[in-house]
Amino acid sequence: MKRPLILLALPPLLYLAVSGGLLRLGATLPTSIGAIAWHGFVMIGGVFGGLIALERAVAFKQAWAWLAPLAAFAGGVLLLCNRLEGAWAITLASALLTVVTLLIWRKQPQHFTLLLGIAAACWLIGNLLWLAAFEVNTVLGWWTAFLVLTIAAERLELSRLTPRPRGAEAAFTLLTIALLCGLALVQAWLIALAQLLLAAWLARFDVARHTVKARGLPRYIAVCLLSGYGWLALGAVTLWINGGYLGGGYDDIALHAVLVGFVMAMVFGHAPIILPAVTGLRVRYQPVFYLPLLLLQLGLLARVIGSMVSHPSLLLHGGYLNALALLGFVLTLAMCIQRGRSTR
Repeated sequence: MKRPLILLALPPLLYLAVSGGLLRLGATLPTSIGAIAWHGFVMIGGVFGGLIALERAVAFKQAWAWLAPLAAFAGGVLLLCNRLEGAWAITLASALLTVVTLLIWRKQPQHFTLLLGIAAACWLIGNLLWLAAFEVNTVLGWWTAFLVLTIAAERLELSRLTPRPRGAEAAFTLLTIALLCGLALVQAWLIALAQLLLAAWLARFDVARHTVKARGLPRYIAVCLLSGYGWLALGAVTLWINGGYLGGGYDDIALHAVLVGFVMAMVFGHAPIILPAVTGLRVRYQPVFYLPLLLLQLGLLARVIGSMVSHPSLLLHGGYLNALALLGFVLTLAMCIQRGRSTR
């Protein structure tokens, strides 16, 4: 299979999923009914889940592992067509990803590979709970944990050579256990506390604290990471105040500080490194990468203020800025693809 071909499903998925989110904020855009109804499921499962499954399939180097990203992308397309079969396809993708990741852990028994397996299992549990018609806050907790723990595991891997004080890794393990307990007990305060402390741990021990003083791509990645940890912390505090992801006065911040502020910042930072590994394409870093990141931050700031002062127009314009940031990042990435040496 030619790796870049599978990514052709992403542009329509992204457009429809993002437009569905904007419609929820009050925009008027041409899109499908499924894009409105399934916005969250498609973004988390079809887009992020598909990309994570794709990365894992490349690492696993077994043909059957490619069924996971294919199922995730296909499931996203089906949901956008308002077909419930898409939810089953994404659930299949999460089951396959869990198996693949645990097999990777068996071959490479490290803390970060085990955490990747736990993260994939969180995605699977969330999907099964959704299919069983559990309460939406319960499901969102497991889905969010999938992304947070996946990113945390990847940062553990990339920072494992950075010296840490004795007990730092044990503290990380305890925070992961606390997060899982919060999910199992459906206790928003415990999920929020664990998430807040995980953000603090990552900000303290990630190699980004040192590489932010460098130049070029390492500094850009560090800025993405550190900004993401700030949004993860804000999302945790808001979740605590809100009493859940939905049903309070700050739903937009509780969800999107993590799913946009944290997760998208990580995507922006890691893409110039991961894209060459996954597709074989080469990406040359340019300072223009900072522009989409700035738009992402401004859009989120507008959404935070809009939520706090109950200003729907500000929320909508913040959403527009976030969509523009994503479009700008995709275009920047495409313009910086080149033949020749890998990313430096």
